[in-house]
This record gives sequence, structure tokens and C-alpha cells, in this order.
Amino acid sequence: MRRSTIYIIVLAGLSLLLRVYRLDIPDKLIGDEVYYVPAARSILGLGEVGVPTDPRVGHPPLGKMLIALGILIFGDQPFGWRIMSAVAGTAAIPLFYLTIRRLLSGRKEMEFASTIASFLFAFETLTFYFSRVARIDIFMLVFLLAGIYFLLDDRPNRKIFSAPFFAASFLSKEAALVVVVPLLFYMGLRVERKRMRRQVLRYDWKTVLFSFAATGGSIVALWYFLEWVLLVPKASNIVERIMLMFSRLSISNPRAVGRSEIWQWFFNYPVTKAVEVRPGSGLNPANIVTGPLITPSALYAYFVQVSWTIIIFMLPIMVYSLLRSIHDPTAMFIVFYWFGGLLGWIVVNSVFRGLIYLFYLLPLLPPVIIAISQYLGTRVNEEWATQKVRWTGAAGLYLLLHLVNFAALYPVPIF
Repeated sequence: MRRSTIYIIVLAGLSLLLRVYRLDIPDKLIGDEVYYVPAARSILGLGEVGVPTDPRVGHPPLGKMLIALGILIFGDQPFGWRIMSAVAGTAAIPLFYLTIRRLLSGRKEMEFASTIASFLFAFETLTFYFSRVARIDIFMLVFLLAGIYFLLDDRPNRKIFSAPFFAASFLSKEAALVVVVPLLFYMGLRVERKRMRRQVLRYDWKTVLFSFAATGGSIVALWYFLEWVLLVPKASNIVERIMLMFSRLSISNPRAVGRSEIWQWFFNYPVTKAVEVRPGSGLNPANIVTGPLITPSALYAYFVQVSWTIIIFMLPIMVYSLLRSIHDPTAMFIVFYWFGGLLGWIVVNSVFRGLIYLFYLLPLLPPVIIAISQYLGTRVNEEWATQKVRWTGAAGLYLLLHLVNFAALYPVPIF
């Protein structure tokens, strides 16, 4: 067995243990679990109406149905509420690893970059948070990564397999649309090599239109099956259902807890949290900024924020990728993905002035991690055959700081 295979198996196994360890803490609903767990119960026919239906039309049904699957298998208790999120969050790690190896296939930095990226992804705090709570965002992310994996296939006839996964991502949470759209436009790019090794960019509109049609058709077909075949629908047809869902974009509540402006994302602000302290400890939960490993009096402390080791480098590494994108196909993919998704959020927020939160960054984190990892992987690979260790040491220190950030915010006590 190859060392890279052993590495990703061990990383995924450790990640699963960290995600399921004391998953039943807290034994009550926190954050938006108060919406999704009751919806999952209703999907199982345990709601007030007594029939399997999705009562929350603000989002498509797939993510809530996956939460319901966990409840069906493990029971209506905290572990059952959250187990499917833990499974999805763990599955995303080897999937992300394979996606990066496909993106960097044939490049010298592939081994180092894919190793660094999967490590960063496994211990990224926002992704980890969604892997331990009964919320729908992690399902959106794992299906999105699966779609990207097929999108990056060099064989044109295999790219079509991205459509059902992009559809599943959208049907987990409609926010996937802000990154799926630019990714579908990216599919039209063609890099042709001319004489003198010169690269020329071409654009294939037929491929783009076909990709949009395939993804849209997959959304309609899968949505119909989920809500009109498996459940008792709230709307008479899918058009009415879509209108009900997108009507929530007109919601405006500037005083909502945790509401963020997009520019604040670059400063990891504002952080929202769910914290409980031991009775008699004298601590004010509002003042707690670290988890139980650092603050032993905390019974649990869930922080909804991006790892500082990622967010600090987000803007500079994206600008760097933009400058490289003219000559580097990998950077071109990163630019389409990240800048396209960011533009999508800007448009949504400008037109609808709805609720925007820091955690909406979740689907935009993969290209940031890829860009950071490719940069470090390239530098480490260049000095690997030399006596120098400057970049190798810097990369190791960076990964150590990333792990320290993760440990400081680990949400439950180890013992």
C-alpha cells in the first residue's frame, strides 16, 4: 500500500474519531439545530401533522433528510441528530484529497500540496464545527467537492457526472448555487498548446450550456423525487416550491445575532458561539474564547469561525493566484471558484440585503486551502533535493500552529 494511501486513511480515521467523540454533548439543541432537528422529525412523520413532510421551505429537503436518516438509525437523541454530519464531514477529507491530486496531476508539487491541504482541511475549525452539529451546510460541502472531482476529470465524457453531485449540493442547501454557477462557467475553458509551447485559452459555450442544462435537470428530477415521491409536498409544483424558498432572500434583520457584512469575513468577524460553563465556576460564557482544553470550566464551547491560520492568508493568497492565473491553469481554477463565489455573495447581498453570516464562507474555503497548500508544496518540493530546510521548517511550523488553533477550540472536554 502506498504511503499516501496510508496517510489519508489514518487522517480520515483520526478525523472521524474527533468528530464522533462525545458527540452527544450538549444533550440539547444548539444554534440552528433548533430548526433542522424538528424538521428532520417531521420528515420522519413525527411532527404535529403526523405525515412525512418538510415544514421548513426556506431550504431544499436533502440536508434535512440526511439528518432524519441519522435519527431513524440511531434514535431521536443527540448522537442521532448529529451523526450524519460527522460522517459527511469525514468523507469530505479523502474526497478533498483526491480532488486536489486530480487538479495537480502531473505537477511536481502534487504529493506535498495534497498532503498539506488534506491536513489543513481536516483540522479547519469552521468545517469541523459543521461536522459535529445537526446543520445542513456540511452536506452541501461534501456533495460540492464530489461535483468538483468529476468536473476536473480530463475525460470530457466523465465531466457530466458532476451534474448530479452539484444538484445534491444545491438540494442540501441552496447557498451552493453561488459557487456552482462559476464552476459551471469554468467548464467552458479550454487550454490549447500552440507552437513554441505557447498556451492559448479557448471558450466552449456548448459545454457550458450543456452543463447548466444537465445540472438544472438533475436538480429538478432529484427534488421531485425527494419531495413529491418520498414526502408529502408543501407546494403543488416545483416552481411554486422554488418561489417559496427564494422568498426568504428578502428577509432583512440588521440586528440578528451574528449578522456579518462581507468585508468583515476577512477579519473572521463576528464569531458566534454556543457555550456552557460549570455551575459555580464564576465564568461568564460571553467572555470565553477557547474550548474546554484551554478553559476547563467550560462544559462545551462551539465556535462558529474560520481557522485563523486560514483566514489570515485568504486575501493575499487569492491575489497571488489571480496574478498567476494567466499562465497557471490551477490558479485559473482557483480564481474562477473563489472570486466567482465571492461575487455571487456580493450580488445576493446587494440585491436582497438579506442575512449574511461569517459561516457563509464555508464553500469558499476549499480554494483558499488549495492555494495555500500549492504554494507551500511548491516551495517544499523545490528544496527537497537540497540541504536547505527553510520552507520545510516553515510549512511544518504552519501546520503545527494550525493544529494548535484547532485544539484550542476543540468543543468538548477530552476526559
